[in-house]
Amino acid sequence: MNRAALGEFLRTRRERTRPSDPGRRRTPGLRRSEVAERAHISEIHYANIEQARGTQPSADVLAAIARALHLDAGETQHLFDLAAQAPPRPAEPDMRLGERTRRLIQSLDPVPVLVLSARLDVIGQNRAAADLLEDFAATTPDRRNLARRRFRPEVPGDVWGAAGLDALSRFAAARLRSASARYPHDPVTRDLVDELRVHSPEFARVWAEEPVGFLRATMLDVTEVRIGAQPHTCEVTDIPERDQHLVFLPAV
Repeated sequence: MNRAALGEFLRTRRERTRPSDPGRRRTPGLRRSEVAERAHISEIHYANIEQARGTQPSADVLAAIARALHLDAGETQHLFDLAAQAPPRPAEPDMRLGERTRRLIQSLDPVPVLVLSARLDVIGQNRAAADLLEDFAATTPDRRNLARRRFRPEVPGDVWGAAGLDALSRFAAARLRSASARYPHDPVTRDLVDELRVHSPEFARVWAEEPVGFLRATMLDVTEVRIGAQPHTCEVTDIPERDQHLVFLPAV
């Protein structure tokens, strides 16, 4: 635990945080007492942390301080790193499409690109992907999940349910297993896995093999996907800070 760096980091973030009622102040930002009140901890406890004294702050205290200071994801991670604590896990996968990611996929037109959540929901796509596949934003939420589309195809000829995509099956099962471990209390992830295990013999078989991780080997067989008359390669990369994935489908 780097006490001095932790205290200095909190001081700079406290001084940049605007109070709800600025009034006349001699110093910028929040007072220590105001941070403590917002975080529901004692002023002495907060002052000790900022002044590099006392015991190691708990993960709950750090999370409360991060909320009080409106820290973003990167700042929160840095706060926990300085305190030598593991950051709290989110309760469910991040379903928000980041603005930088939105701009990135739009800039890649005419290459079709999808953005997937940790449980493989399509949460973003560029115009090329909508033209090639479909406008996922116009479909119902259950039809936006590519694991469900792979293992329980409803439409004949649906590319995600096409024969020969064995690597996609392993990849989808591996990502759902990882999501189940990371978000054990998320009912949507749990219900999706239960649904597929009951209604898809293929998923039940692959799930029983316990594929895990994000391994390039799981995608090696998906080097070409035929969509209509046009073959496309399929490449997947991750967005670690949001636990999301980018799927690129350039034409061969």
